[in-house]
Amino acid sequence: MNIKELLKRSDQFLAAQGIKSSRLDAEVLMADLLDMERINLYVKYDYPLKSREIDKYREMIKKRAQRIPVAYIIQKKEFMSLEFKVEPGVLIPRPDTENLVEKVIKYCRQQGLKTPQIIDVCTGSGAIAVSLAHYLQKAKVVGTDISNSALKIARQNMKKHDLTERMSILKSDLLKEFIKREIKGIDILVSNPPYITEAEMETLAPEVKKEPKKALVAGKDGLDFYRRLIPEAEKVLKNGGKLFLEIGYQQAAAVREIFGANWSEIEVEKDYSENDRIVSALFKEKEAE
Repeated sequence: MNIKELLKRSDQFLAAQGIKSSRLDAEVLMADLLDMERINLYVKYDYPLKSREIDKYREMIKKRAQRIPVAYIIQKKEFMSLEFKVEPGVLIPRPDTENLVEKVIKYCRQQGLKTPQIIDVCTGSGAIAVSLAHYLQKAKVVGTDISNSALKIARQNMKKHDLTERMSILKSDLLKEFIKREIKGIDILVSNPPYITEAEMETLAPEVKKEPKKALVAGKDGLDFYRRLIPEAEKVLKNGGKLFLEIGYQQAAAVREIFGANWSEIEVEKDYSENDRIVSALFKEKEAE
């Protein structure tokens, strides 16, 4: 059996299972199996597959039919044009989150922050932290998470991109560890925290439900982490430091209300789909009267 024949059968099989991206998924899995770019599959349509390749591919297709995300099957995901290792137990990086990274990079360059100190809270796979350290080549970045699975993967991605000299991964429940150590004067805090409501979780696609619930759900209204993180940020940021948050598309107004008197320049920005996606704010501690 050649590539063309097996792709056609796999596409039809996945489509019958209700997977809308059946053809794309079949091609991505085949490209990973054969260690080639997806576009090269068309050049090698007539390539005869070995029996062991067919067997391995069928196992991959079987997993996809069980609605296991493609990224978990091939154990990698591209983000900000970088490749990241992912596996079950860690959130899969989303294209929408690239907006958040790009916003932080743009801000640092506009402000002339050549050696910014950055903390990425709820780092997960480390996609945000690694991307910032990669593109801001003199930044000092710390990625934090409470999940041991996430910390393990984040460290692997940090090493994969050769960033151990300017990056570190620290276990912390939000910013508690930094507050405990009395670490202050941080330039930038960035976070893509859990923000899905408990009710929304029940309506999500089967693939999303395969991802860690703790990395997705934040209470009945999806705001639990913002209520904790914003006050904690005041104890860690420098005066004039900036906080960048990813939010759910309906949460902008509610998140704005959480910021207290020490915050100004609160801005909401949209993602590529024109949905509210990023809230940023400047921390400026008011002097006691």
